[in-house]
This record gives sequence, structure tokens and C-alpha cells, in this order.
Amino acid sequence: MSQHDIRFELIMDAGNGAQKAGDILINAFAKAGNFVYIEPMIPAEISPPKRTKYSMSGIVIRVADFDITNIGSGSDIMIFEHEILLERRLDDREFFPNAIALLDMGDEPKNKDAYKAAMDRATNAGLRLVPFAMDDEAKKIMGDLGGNGKNMFYLGLLTKIFSVSKESLIQNIRSTFKKLSEEKLTLNLKIFEAGFALASTMDINYTIPSNPLQGEKVLLDGNTALSLGIIDAGIKIYCGYPITPASSIMHSLAKMLPQYGGFIHQAEDEISAIGAAVGAYYTGVPTITGTAGPGLSLKQEFIGLATATETPLIVIDVQRGGPSTGLPTKNEQSDLQAAVFGSHGDNTKVVISVANVIDCFYVPHIARYLTEKLRVPVIILSDYMTSVSYKVLKKMELNEMESVDDIKPFVFDRFRLKQFDHEIEMVKTNQSNPGEEGLMRRVTGLNVEASGQISYTADSNIRSHEIRNNKLNEVRKNLLQPETFGPNEGDLLVVGWGSSRGAIEEAIEACRKEGLKVSGMHLKIVYPLPLMMKDLFKNFKKVITVEMAYGDQYKASPLAMLLRSETLVDIKSAIAEASGKPIKPSQIISTVKELIHG
Repeated sequence: MSQHDIRFELIMDAGNGAQKAGDILINAFAKAGNFVYIEPMIPAEISPPKRTKYSMSGIVIRVADFDITNIGSGSDIMIFEHEILLERRLDDREFFPNAIALLDMGDEPKNKDAYKAAMDRATNAGLRLVPFAMDDEAKKIMGDLGGNGKNMFYLGLLTKIFSVSKESLIQNIRSTFKKLSEEKLTLNLKIFEAGFALASTMDINYTIPSNPLQGEKVLLDGNTALSLGIIDAGIKIYCGYPITPASSIMHSLAKMLPQYGGFIHQAEDEISAIGAAVGAYYTGVPTITGTAGPGLSLKQEFIGLATATETPLIVIDVQRGGPSTGLPTKNEQSDLQAAVFGSHGDNTKVVISVANVIDCFYVPHIARYLTEKLRVPVIILSDYMTSVSYKVLKKMELNEMESVDDIKPFVFDRFRLKQFDHEIEMVKTNQSNPGEEGLMRRVTGLNVEASGQISYTADSNIRSHEIRNNKLNEVRKNLLQPETFGPNEGDLLVVGWGSSRGAIEEAIEACRKEGLKVSGMHLKIVYPLPLMMKDLFKNFKKVITVEMAYGDQYKASPLAMLLRSETLVDIKSAIAEASGKPIKPSQIISTVKELIHG
């Protein structure tokens, strides 16, 4: 059966290789000319006990013959290693009616009652249940491999079900496991073949038409794109401390950055990392630091110091569920207020969000431009979903920046920003780098005059605040209208930022096809906001926000709160969920219809 858009899941116990199998499969889809979008499911605990709900690990993959911008609204096919994982995903209810659930019955003899209960529940939920079992030969080979290899069996099933080239898959398996001995690799391939053979007996088969991009293409996830963008933006130092989900940026740069004349500094903690970044940029070396929500909290004092000293600073925050340790491997957009208003005093900074892999590649360029021109901190807000989601795309145009004047115009267009046409006034007139002859200057977190001398007078302090805030006013004046889906007037405007973009775009397109007068808006530079926002909002009967952050009838979600305060327009938090899950297009569609039809 030909299918233009399908979503499926492979759910296993942690440590059994579901993500690895998924990576192999999406590579094959990409090579075949399909588009992919993924959502890994990774438990927060290290090595949780098998056959428990805490051990659920896996991957959700959406495949289509058109460009995909989000994970979709539900799954069509799911494979479960055992009944506990089936029960766990039934709780989430992220599947379409009549979706297919393939359940491995290998553990059923010792857990008959639990299996029966899970299977009854799945049937009652409307799933088409397909029990299956590995053959004895495959089980024997798994025993020879120390219990490993079940993911290869499931990979064989999926390869046949989705009509993927078996030869291409085998090539990917060999490439992925090239460090294995030929003997072990051969055994893994036999298990793969067993899964493929079993799927041949099932009446489940889909073909996703090929629609390859023309020219050279790449398959990248968000954090890898960020790493490559850091290099192309001419940033020479990355200072960081390992933290989920930002760590893979440092892993990638550790391999690549030295080849381009840079290096990474793995600090002993988050505070040391940002301290090193501030110090390095003070010397004139473009530097960046990366973290997640808990690390952003720890970095606030140094963010304030960079503001006061007018030292360039770029901070990446790959958001996750919070507060505190929260949900380390789940999605959330709850750091907006910490990014905009964190650190004490009137702290001026620019906050930029990324919506997809391409944004991740180019955001270091625009962040470097803004922090060097304005000498204020720039915070890049990514999130877990963006960091791990793959995209098939044309090879991106490079900038190969030496200075911020090397940025090509299309990068500014992408972030809806015009270049500054004049020098920006600074609190201190002397902004020299250390070592410049005759230009020694004082650097302090205390208030200073234009000369750089410490001053506690009212006039001096007011002047400092005015100049710092005028830097943000220059951004406001140079911001273009945010990306908009649909006309600039109508019954309803849906506003979001970050990784909600894809779901908004898909939902608005579906609603407009049904004749609804609804538009969508996506913010890349989230703070400060462009000057025309209030006038734009007045063209709609209702304005709502959708974001992965908590809000209720008494508390507006972070974006709604920010937009209200900036425009004085009554903006409602229509979708404000801190569920750890990405927003679905179907959620937005149902919300829009309810608000319009009443």
C-alpha cells in the first residue's frame, strides 16, 4: 500500500538498541529520497531495570514524501518488546484509531495474565493487535551474542513492512557496526534476516514514494547542525559542562573544532564554563557556552557581569523539562522567562529561538553579529526535540566568517532582522581588547561613566541604563514582521516560538483548507519584539499562544505573558502544556475550531 505520510514506533527496554536500529533505518529512508522526523524516547535513569515502565526506550519516526516539520499527531504502527511497554504507551494515547500494534510474545509464557490484560486493553483502545515471536534459530543466535541482537530482528521486520531496500539496510548495518568482528556481524545479519522473513508472512506492507531533493543533501540533527554552525560562524572556543540534552554539541565540537583552529574547554562546572567564555570573549576571541535549563540558572550572575562590562557573550540553552532536574530527556519551553528576565537588576539581552535544523546551523552567525555589535548577552533557546530531530536537507550555504561583517544577507532574512546601519552607542567609549597599546581600560561590574571610571551618581547610573536599553531598541527598530502563515487579518491568530513552528504551520494550512479565517505566526527573535506587533494583533478578533510550558486560567504561559506586557493585547494561552511532549498539529486544529465555532 502506498502511503505519503506515516509514523511508527519501535519501543524496547533501555540498552537493547532501539535508537541504534532507528538511526540505521532513517539513514536508509533518507538515501531513498524520503523525508524523516524523529522523536527519541530515552529514559532519564542510567540502566533502569528491564521489564519496568521506567525502562521504556525507543524511537518515533515520521516518514513522508514531502518536507516534514514536526513529529505529527499520532502513530500508525508500533512494535513493542513486551506487554509492559505496550501498557506504558497506551497511557500516552499517541496513536491513531485502528493503528497496528505488533507485540513480541517472547515473555508471554512467564507473564500470561499481564500479557492478556495488556492485549485486552489494546484491543479495547481500538488497536489492531498483531502478536509475533522470534523463531528458535534467532533466539539461539541471540544467546550466542550474550542476549543482544533483538533490535536487529525488529529492524528486519520494519525493513520489510516499509519496503525499504534490504541491500541498503545491510550496507547501513555493516557501516554502523564496522568495529564488530566479521563473526559477530554475520550473526547480527542472520537475526535481521529472520525478522525480514517473518514480516514477509504478515499482511502489513507500506511503500513511501520517493521524492529526493535535487543536488547534494545531508541528514543532520539539531545539535550537530549547531556544532557545524558554530564553526562556520568563526567561533573558536566552546566552553561547557556535560548536561542533557546539550552534551552532544560538545561531543561533536571536540572532534571537529580543533581542525578549524579552535578548541573546547570542558570546565569543572557550569559557572566555570561561562566564566571562561566571558574571559575569552573579553580578549577578542569569539566564544560560546552551552547548557540546559539547570545550567542556565547557574550562569545568571556571569550573564549579568557580561551585561555590565559590555563583554560579548553567547549562551546556548537546550531546554528540557523543569524545574530543577525535572525531565532531562523530555521537551519543554519553560526557560523563556529565565532567558529574558534572569539575573538581577535591569539586565538587557537578546533571546533567539530555533525551530529546526537549518535554524540551528545559522543561529550562531546571527548571535555573534548581535553580541559583537551590541555587546550584550545573546541567549539561543533550542529544546530537546530540536536537538535530536533529524532533517534531510540540501547542503547549506556556508559563510566562513572571519568577522561579523561576513554574514550573507539571507541569514538576516531568515531571522527577520535588518543589519544595523550605524555604530551602536556604548556605556564605555573605550572597548579595546587587552594588549592594545595606549588603550588600557578598567573592567568592572560596578557602574561606570563613559570614561570607564567607577561612578555612583544618579545621572551616571541612569545614563548606563538608557544606553543598554537603547541597544535593544535598535534591535526592535530593525526587526521585520515575524514569519506569518496566512494573511495579516482574520478571526484568529496562533502565535508560537521555537520547535512549535512545524505544528503551527501544518495546523494552519489544514484549517485554512477548511475555510477558517485563521493565521499563524512564529517568532525567531523572541526578545526584544518588533515594533509592529500591537498593530498586527489588532487585525484579529482573537490572538492565542501555543507553547510547551505551563499555563492555566490564573497564570498565563511565558510567551502569552511576554506578549501581553509588550502589547497590552488580551492574549490567551490556548495550549500551555508542560507534558514533556511536542505539540501536535491535531491539538492546534481542535483548539482553533473550538475557539472559532465556540
